[in-house]
Amino acid sequence: MVTLVWVVGAVLVLQVPPPNSGASPATELRREARALREQETGQLKALAERLRARGDSAAVAEVLARVEPARPAGGATRFVPLPEVVPAPAKGLANVPARGPIDAAWRTELQATRSATARGLFALAERAATTTPKHYALADECLRAVLDREPDHPEARRLLGHVPLDGGWATPFAARNLRRKMVNHPTFGWVDPTWLPHLERGELPAPPVPGQRQVRWLSAAQADALHRPWESAWRIETEHFLIRANVPFSEAIAFGRQLETFHELFTALLADVIAPGNRLPLAHRIQDKAMVGERPIDPHLISYFATKQEYVNFLEPTEGPGIDQSLGIYIPPKPGQGKRVPAYFFRDPDGAIAATATLFHEVSHQLLFELAGPNAFDRNVGNYWVFEGLGTYFETVVTVPDGTLRVGGLVGPRIDVAKLRLIKQREFVPTERLVRHGRNEFNRDDLVHLHYAEAMALTIFLMQAEDESYREPFLDYVKDAYRGRLRRDTGRSLAERLDIPYKTLDAQLLEFLRGG
Repeated sequence: MVTLVWVVGAVLVLQVPPPNSGASPATELRREARALREQETGQLKALAERLRARGDSAAVAEVLARVEPARPAGGATRFVPLPEVVPAPAKGLANVPARGPIDAAWRTELQATRSATARGLFALAERAATTTPKHYALADECLRAVLDREPDHPEARRLLGHVPLDGGWATPFAARNLRRKMVNHPTFGWVDPTWLPHLERGELPAPPVPGQRQVRWLSAAQADALHRPWESAWRIETEHFLIRANVPFSEAIAFGRQLETFHELFTALLADVIAPGNRLPLAHRIQDKAMVGERPIDPHLISYFATKQEYVNFLEPTEGPGIDQSLGIYIPPKPGQGKRVPAYFFRDPDGAIAATATLFHEVSHQLLFELAGPNAFDRNVGNYWVFEGLGTYFETVVTVPDGTLRVGGLVGPRIDVAKLRLIKQREFVPTERLVRHGRNEFNRDDLVHLHYAEAMALTIFLMQAEDESYREPFLDYVKDAYRGRLRRDTGRSLAERLDIPYKTLDAQLLEFLRGG
């Protein structure tokens, strides 16, 4: 994924009603998708029971391994990143023992059940992406579920951005590198094959000097030390980022891989926020059935410092002495600055908030402001909370050992603060008041930590709770907040979009927080 290119109130005790029964088209589509998956789960469990009665424990295990994991009510969303490269299916006949027609029958039933679900989910993806309004995030979710069941589904692969390669599939970036005969090293990313002997000997390239034609190889420790001064920092190119970092090279590569995985998650979840103005690659591919890959765009810029002091020293001249209180920073570009400005981070292994949480928080701001087109958020009256709510929502991203991600769980130190202050200490700020706060009121010194904690809890609730039925109307609100459409007498309020009163929303939020 990475290539070297030289060079982050009162507790309300009320009976909480369910969402309004007049379900939106997005809610109905989600219900259909859930029904398809639940039907498949029931069929696979029934097949497993028949196999168990036959005493075939190996077959039972194989069938149950195909049952989609259930998500707890209001719990985190499971996200499965797509691989960079999907090899061509194996050719020829496998040398496996023949177990007779009974074995063939259950395998045929297993595949038929999953294929039927894949067909239903693909049809749902097409409907989600072509109805008015369009629901690209749901389409993305359904297409990923199709590939889980049929990994070689050509149209799902194309729509999700993979390109054909030697009978298999790859991301456009991986395909370009493979055509250049590059190798994806497990530690050092995409490299020229001539690098491999040096890497195996523990060597890395020194910074280039004027007139140098050949790479100068040194021990990893020596090379990392020479790349330590910021002017000689490593420069790493990934599919969507250009990273400057003076940490050890292997750490910079791992950092780049985290960024790419997060980019995939962010653009999937917030597809409907990015899509207006024809900016979403998935939308381009849906509109143009001959299109493969995606249009070239400028990379997002990242600066990653080895220490906090280097971060402060670099930014203090432009951002002032308060920069030492930050964990990372992204400041959207001003008119005339172009479409890309760096996000800044520092290595912080012992921080109170996990380094990845800060990374994903700030990069979520960067991706929103650099992918969703021109912003006018400063024209809103109030409604500032939503931007930090989204940033803190993405602090919940966790990578689990199987390589999948979890997002939207009630996790992290800010949620601990929310439970303490909103519930135990009864400092809850009614949502109707919170949404009226502009930037200055939200960031008041005496209230900023409370506001951040509550904004995080509210965003998690709106993205995850009630079977995600609030997600689409909430993201519609985000879309208008980004474009500055939430003014005193214009723009529907958050409560109007959710179709519930603010007091009901408050009660549901606190119940959700108590149960998490």
